Amino acid sequence: MKTILTTLLVCLLAGTAWATRQFPEMLVYNNTTYDMYTTPLEALFPAGKTKTFVPRPPSTACIRGYVGSWKIEDDWLFLVALYDGTPHRSVIPLTEIDPQWVSPVRADWFSGTLRLGSGRILSRAMGVDATREKEVYLDVKNGKVISSRHVHNTK
Repeated sequence: MKTILTTLLVCLLAGTAWATRQFPEMLVYNNTTYDMYTTPLEALFPAGKTKTFVPRPPSTACIRGYVGSWKIEDDWLFLVALYDGTPHRSVIPLTEIDPQWVSPVRADWFSGTLRLGSGRILSRAMGVDATREKEVYLDVKNGKVISSRHVHNTK
């Protein structure tokens, strides 16, 4: 009986270990600011590569340690600024990542789908995931937006 109770307790605690909702990235697209549920900068930091620019310890609301501010301009993805992952949002100089970087930095290292959200939050999930009234999906290849899809979750 003691083993069963211990196992149940461990399972419950493990499920809530990283249960804090994470700060999303921010992206300006077509003159609208969106929460972004994709983290393009992570593509530069494969598993095990240390992010020396991240303050330690990171906030539980931002385990990755930073919040990126991004924009789409002329169909290109740009990193505009970085902030530490605390409620104070102190600026992290982009030169902390690469001494050559001057804002805005074209994100030509990133290929994948950017998931953006705006409007009312319809449902929350842990991590940086939430379902929003309006969502935009941008397919990006080497920093260039190649297609987009708009979804209205209230219909």
